[in-house]
Amino acid sequence: MVYYTEETPGVNKRMVAGYYLFLCLIGFAILLGPTGSGIPVTLSVDRVREAHELATPDQENGVSCLTGECHNQTWEYWNMTTHSGYLIYYNETSGNVTVNGARERTYLAWNATCAQCHAIGWTPERNATDYPYTHDGFGTNCLTCHDTSTPYYSVNGSVCASCHIHEGHGGLEGYTESAHANSLTDLRTSSHAGSDCMHCMSAEGFLGYNGFFGEDDDLDPEGNYNAITCPACHAIHDAQVVNPAQIWAENSTELCGLCHGNSARHTTINVWTGGAHDLTGIVECTDCHGFVQGSHGPEMNHTFAVLPEDACGQAPECHEGQEAWAINQLEEIMSSYDALVADFEAEASALETAVAAYNATAGANITLANYVQDEIDAASTTVGYYGYDGSSGFHDPMETFDAINSAFRDLLDAKAYYYENLPAPAGFSADTLIIVGGAAGGILVGLLLGVLVGRRR
Repeated sequence: MVYYTEETPGVNKRMVAGYYLFLCLIGFAILLGPTGSGIPVTLSVDRVREAHELATPDQENGVSCLTGECHNQTWEYWNMTTHSGYLIYYNETSGNVTVNGARERTYLAWNATCAQCHAIGWTPERNATDYPYTHDGFGTNCLTCHDTSTPYYSVNGSVCASCHIHEGHGGLEGYTESAHANSLTDLRTSSHAGSDCMHCMSAEGFLGYNGFFGEDDDLDPEGNYNAITCPACHAIHDAQVVNPAQIWAENSTELCGLCHGNSARHTTINVWTGGAHDLTGIVECTDCHGFVQGSHGPEMNHTFAVLPEDACGQAPECHEGQEAWAINQLEEIMSSYDALVADFEAEASALETAVAAYNATAGANITLANYVQDEIDAASTTVGYYGYDGSSGFHDPMETFDAINSAFRDLLDAKAYYYENLPAPAGFSADTLIIVGGAAGGILVGLLLGVLVGRRR
């Protein structure tokens, strides 16, 4: 190697500089590997995959994942979940198997029908050739959900669906018809799809935005992402999860509130908070939404539709023995809400049309007309806020009816102001105004009293 110094005579500086440039180019070529130079290299992801393959020689049992120093913390958390199999019991005396104490079956019957999801190493081929001994242990392990190739995990929920598909097994019945399953489809067909929506309309966006895992980046609504799938709500093994359902929150209300209550157009949790069911301190979103009686007891219908016949009366604290009364209250509140909102919208639309027509006339007092329009808009915003809640008043009837009645009164005041100060359309007299206003006021008072009487019961 020739080093250039001031004391080294006769050295060509350009040649030395060219030599070092050549070495740099070689270095870059090695780093780029197959992306530019054609020199074969081992990419980092390949080395990671090869390391997993070497560390898990027993592909059937996956025991290497559960020992050693690689994933020991993950193993500790996972071992506290029902996936680990600690709820499966084999009675050597009777030869029977029970899962979570819910049902006891003979070993042969359990092995033939349940082992494919509740045991390790079960395959259809083994079931055909090795019956009745078709599995290697109870529960699941790492390789039930993971393999050693990339990607190491997926949020599309396909692995979950392979087992959680059976009715009465905490399964996915109804999920494909749910708003969660169709979140991206609905977003893409809307007129307001944007990257901000992806925080609640995609699994990747939800997990990253809330800091569970992944990146908190703006995601393209048209990109290759997943809808709200199982991993968006459920964590399989994570230190943050300490509940039986393995959801990313302390309870379902807290989890649902991450999306259903984060803006003026997503108001559900905001309206729910302070309502009668919230104030009990024991009722969560999933107690009403999707609750259904399964073959093993209470289960979730993942449409998250309210099924009153299943939800009301499910326990002593949930109107047990008074199911008919509870369902009647639900129907009465919702029908009263719908009628009240329909009356409001009809009044608001008629007044808005009148103001617009007046504004189009020569010599119109635009300032006064705009004031009336602002009052219409403010009242409509209030009614819309409770409309976005989506419960038709049921989440908090007292607050909802009080707010909408107040908005309706403001609207009628604006209507009276308009006809007192601006020319009324032909055929509309002061007497007509009094009759219309009085009728609407009577409806409001009657509906509010009906709700109050219902609440006192």
